[in-house]
Amino acid sequence: MADLSRWIYSPDIAAWLSAGRPLDLAEQTDCILSAPHRTLEEKLEGLRELKKEEEGLPRLGEGKALEDLEKRIDIGETLEEIMDQCGGLRHQYEADIFFHGQKEEFLKRRIFTIPGAGIDFIKEQIKEASGRYELAPEYFFGVLGKFCRRGVRYFEREWNMILSPEGKLLYCLPETAEAIRRSDYWFGPMDYHYMRLPYPSGTVVETVPSSFFPSVKGVVVSKAEPGEEEFLKEDEQWLLYPADLYRGRSGGIGVTPLNNYTSILFGGEFVLPFVQFLRRKEGTFSESEKWLKDLGALIRRDKSSFAMILKDGQPGERSGACESRQRYVEELWERCGQSGG
Repeated sequence: MADLSRWIYSPDIAAWLSAGRPLDLAEQTDCILSAPHRTLEEKLEGLRELKKEEEGLPRLGEGKALEDLEKRIDIGETLEEIMDQCGGLRHQYEADIFFHGQKEEFLKRRIFTIPGAGIDFIKEQIKEASGRYELAPEYFFGVLGKFCRRGVRYFEREWNMILSPEGKLLYCLPETAEAIRRSDYWFGPMDYHYMRLPYPSGTVVETVPSSFFPSVKGVVVSKAEPGEEEFLKEDEQWLLYPADLYRGRSGGIGVTPLNNYTSILFGGEFVLPFVQFLRRKEGTFSESEKWLKDLGALIRRDKSSFAMILKDGQPGERSGACESRQRYVEELWERCGQSGG
């Protein structure tokens, strides 16, 4: 089986998955494709090693998974060729850079006919932005948008090539529904339903610093708890996090499911494996974070409080606004008939 510690960004998740049931071939393939800290070259190496291990083994019902693995290797090799191509009239490229998932607005606009020129431009712009904001380059990433000619009048952006600050390809993700359907350049997360946070409900988590997301802290709630048999089957988890959109109802506490689409809510324009970027919060809580600690304690003691937060977050449900998250959490303790906090 693939060495998950090599491919899973979160050490806690890697350790939990490694100690559990063996992942099937499709899940191992996705682990490699989803790795946010490994380049195209590294992922291709891992996929080839996985294919070599799997070939010749009796894998009942996994013929399609092996075909999919071979297809991703072919796609990766195609992308390597694209990065080295000399260009042409059918494809064009546009460069963007992002900081913590937010697009850099002061970037010069450029269109390129060859990928290499766009990659060099992205590296140059990340270097300039890093100096301008006095931030380390690793807090930025680049996107090379791949456009395809549609008829004689216009180009359509079909693919997004996600690049490290060093210009190394990390992912190639679809932009259009047609690109998703064809999947001919897709080299990135496919279906990581097997991945979840191995923490009990009420655990306070935070994002690991990265270029893809801003700093986020929140409280985990799971339908089934780690250690329960259903936890391996139920992938329903949620994150309670600070969200000003809900300021007038649930005191500014939002709820989002931890699924494939969560990353869109936290600054990312691309569907990335957001769960991998979360870890248990260590250390002390500041005064402004006390509500997180108290909310986590309440969730651990009475998980029905989660249903109250969901109900309060609905428009028109609350009779009075609660502007302070801390005050709202204190009110939740009272409504649950609990003392403490």
